[in-house]
Amino acid sequence: MPETIIERFAASLDSPQETVLRDVTDYIHWDEEQGGDDFTPDATDDVAIRTYLLDRHIHGATDATLDRLSSSLRYFYTWLKTNNLIAENPFEKFDLERPFLTPEQIRVRHEAFPGQPDKREVAGLRALNRLAAVTNQASDVQSMLNDSLETLLEVMTLNTAWISLKYDSMFLNKPDMEPPAHGFFLAAAHNLPPSLEQSDRIYLRRPPQCNCQKLLSKGRLKRGVNIVECSRLQDAAKTGSENNDLKFHASVPIICNDQAIGVINVASEEWLLLSASDLQFLTTGAKQIGSALERARLYDEVQDQHDLLKNELTMARNLQVSLMPKKLPKIPGYSLAAYWKPARVTSGDYYNIFKLPGGKWGFIVADVVDKGAPAALYMSLTHGLIRQLVYKTSSPAALLSRVNRALYEHGTKTHFVTSFYAILDPTNSRLKYAIAGHPPPLLKKASGEVESLAGKGTAMGVFPDLSYMDLEVSLGPGESLVAFTDGMTDANNLGSESFNMDNFKDAVGFAPSSAKSMLRHLQASLGDWVKKAPTYDDITLLVIARK
Repeated sequence: MPETIIERFAASLDSPQETVLRDVTDYIHWDEEQGGDDFTPDATDDVAIRTYLLDRHIHGATDATLDRLSSSLRYFYTWLKTNNLIAENPFEKFDLERPFLTPEQIRVRHEAFPGQPDKREVAGLRALNRLAAVTNQASDVQSMLNDSLETLLEVMTLNTAWISLKYDSMFLNKPDMEPPAHGFFLAAAHNLPPSLEQSDRIYLRRPPQCNCQKLLSKGRLKRGVNIVECSRLQDAAKTGSENNDLKFHASVPIICNDQAIGVINVASEEWLLLSASDLQFLTTGAKQIGSALERARLYDEVQDQHDLLKNELTMARNLQVSLMPKKLPKIPGYSLAAYWKPARVTSGDYYNIFKLPGGKWGFIVADVVDKGAPAALYMSLTHGLIRQLVYKTSSPAALLSRVNRALYEHGTKTHFVTSFYAILDPTNSRLKYAIAGHPPPLLKKASGEVESLAGKGTAMGVFPDLSYMDLEVSLGPGESLVAFTDGMTDANNLGSESFNMDNFKDAVGFAPSSAKSMLRHLQASLGDWVKKAPTYDDITLLVIARK
C-alpha cells in the first residue's frame, strides 16, 4: 500500500482512534504476508477481510475483539471510498458481519495426505505424479481438464469442483462459440449439486462475473484461497433445488505462461476448511494443469509432433521411460547413441533430442540432484517445461534461464537440476551449447585426444534470476561428443573406488569412432570397473559422433 495513503489515513484519525490504526495496520501486514505483494485496497477485498477475521477467530480472538476489528476495517474502507480510493466499499456490498461458520464447519478438514511429514511428502509427490500422468495421457484439452479435475478431487478426497476459463485464453474455443458477456466459460465440472446441474448448469455459465472470477480478473487471486463467498451457489440455492449445504468453496488460479487464465473451485458436501498443506497441494496441482494446457495447445498446433506425443504420454507406470526418445533420429553425417540406467526403479536423469526448425537438432542431458521417486517427479516437471519452451528459442542459454525461472517459481526448494543443452546445425557442424551446473561433456578429437568442453553455470531451481552463456564448438570429421551425468564418474567398484574422470577420459580416448561402438565400449569399461558392485546413482550417456 503506498505510504501516502497510510499517512493520509493516519492523519484523518483522532488520538483516541489509535486502536483503529493499529487494527488496520495489522490487517495490511497480514494481507501482504498472505499474497506476497504490497497491499492495494479493492472493492473485492471481502474475501481477504473474511479470511482475516476467520484467521483471528481460529487463533483465539474473542467475539469482542472480532467486533472491534470488523468495526476498524469498516471505518477504513468507508474512508477509502469517501476519498475515491476504491470504487465500492466491500462492507456495503457483502454481509461481512454475519455470524461465523459453525464450530463443525470451522474445523480444519482432515489432511488429504495424513501421517508423518516424510510420509505426507511422499504421498503428495505420488499424487502429483499421478496427476502428471493424467495430464500427459490426454489426447485433447477437454479430456485433460475432465480427467485432471476428477483425479485432483480423488487424490484430495474431495467431492465437488468446476473450472472456469477466460474466453480470451483461447482454450476450447470453437468457431461458432459466442463470446460470453462476462469473459468466462465453464470448461469442466465434477459431481455438482442439483442446484448447479439444473438448466444445463446455467448458474455456473451465466454473467456477470462471480466473486472469484473478479478476483482473478483483477490479479488478486494468486494462490489457493480457503474462503470465497460463492454468489453462484447462493443464487442457485434460491431456486429451491438441493445445494448440498454448500456456501463457500476454495479457489485456486490456473496460471499459463505467467498469465492467469482460469480458476478451479473445489468444495465438499460437508464443508470443512482446507488445511494449509492441502491448499498448497491444490495450488501446485493447478500450476501443473496450467502447464499441461499450454503443452496441449502446442501439440494441437504442431501436428507432426502428435505421434511422438502419443508415444511419450503413456500409462503412469511407464511415464519415466516415456520422457526419453523411444528411437533415436537419423541425422545425415552423424551417428547417435544413448544409454539410460536408473539407480532405482525411477530416475532423476533425463535426456532427449528435438527436431528444431531450419533442420537443426536440440540435445539435452539433465540430472536432478537426488534420485528415486521425488527426483523422477521433479524431472517430469522439468521435462514439461523444456518441451514447452524448446521450440520458442534458438539460444540454449535463454532456454535454461527460462526453465530455471519456472522451476524456482514452482516453490520446490529441496531439489535442483543440472543440465547441458546444445543445438547442432548439421550444415556447418557447429554446436551451440550452454551448461547449468552440469559436468561438461567430453570432446574426442580425431587424433584420439580427449578434452572437456568449457562452461560451468549454476544449477536450475536454486535462484530466481540466472543468466547462462551460449558457447560454441565445431565437430570435425571423426570427432565425437559424449554428454553424461555424474553417475558415470561416481560409479564405485567393490572397493568403493569411483570410476572417476581420468578413467572415463581414458575409456573415451580408446573407444571406436562410431556412436554405437563408442557407447558399447564405455559400457564395457564401466562394467569391468564396477563388476557386481551395486549402483548408487543414475547413469546417462549421450554420444554424438560425426562420420
